[in-house]
Amino acid sequence: MKYLKICVVVLSTLLLIACSNKQSDAKKFKDEYESLNNKTSVSGHKIKSLKISSNNPIKYSNYDEIIDVIKNKSGVIYLGYPDCPWCRTAIPVLLEAAKDYKIDTIYYLNIKDDRDYYEVKDNKLVYQKDSNGKEKKGVKGYFKLLKLLDKELDDYIVKDSDNKEYNVGEKRIYVPLIIFVNDGKIIGTHTSTVDTQESGYDNLTDEEYDKLNGIYAEYIKQLVNNYCDEAC
Repeated sequence: MKYLKICVVVLSTLLLIACSNKQSDAKKFKDEYESLNNKTSVSGHKIKSLKISSNNPIKYSNYDEIIDVIKNKSGVIYLGYPDCPWCRTAIPVLLEAAKDYKIDTIYYLNIKDDRDYYEVKDNKLVYQKDSNGKEKKGVKGYFKLLKLLDKELDDYIVKDSDNKEYNVGEKRIYVPLIIFVNDGKIIGTHTSTVDTQESGYDNLTDEEYDKLNGIYAEYIKQLVNNYCDEAC
């Protein structure tokens, strides 16, 4: 009986910690994205205003966890970053689809500063440099994920001032990228929003919103149905 009580206490403590972490991530995501509401981007555009529920399912993740989910688990993964205009268009739609199908976790990874960036100089591909003069070569975790997602991604193409294309020779994670995984198998991915949205700063029409919501919902339904087939 004594050991049973100890186990109950330990389990209760772990559940409280997990719940606290979930609430913390939800608030962090809400604050992070809403903090940019109506501000001006570096390109001079007005950043889209968002209102995100404090009970959202976002879980801040890292490359090891994302890779583990893709290889071994099931779930929804969102790769993006707060000031990406396309991400700010997509995230309310994704969160609504997740709520409709009771998805309690979306693994989130901000990859803005993790990717390599190239530009063309004198007809050659060279790394871009940041404000400190450091070359933007990318981080190890990003390249591990790039390799894992190879079949799902487009080539990394850079254009010069004359619109001539240069293939970097690797794939590229363009954002927002939503990945749907079931039991260690990618059942679908979706990049950006919808083809008819010409600029990330444009609002979706009702038709475009419904189309994007339908894309997310279709993959989420497969996850929910597969889970219930095996475990319900």
